[in-house]
Amino acid sequence: MIRIKLNKGKIHGVRPNDIVGTIAFHANIPGYTIGKIRIEDKITFVDIPEDAMEQVMKQNGNYRIGKEKVTLAKAT
Repeated sequence: MIRIKLNKGKIHGVRPNDIVGTIAFHANIPGYTIGKIRIEDKITFVDIPEDAMEQVMKQNGNYRIGKEKVTLAKAT
């Protein structure tokens, strides 16, 4: 699993279902493959399978939660 970071968190009203739904839909991967999700105040960390990393990052810029755009980056 690889951890990625989203630029939205609790203060934006992000819920785990929103994250799984948007990543699974846009990257065309099954939602059950997405691992742990840790939602902090301003950012969120999500574990995704290594073999899905390219698919997930290729769609960066298309992700939305509600009307808000979400950007992804590999967590350091």
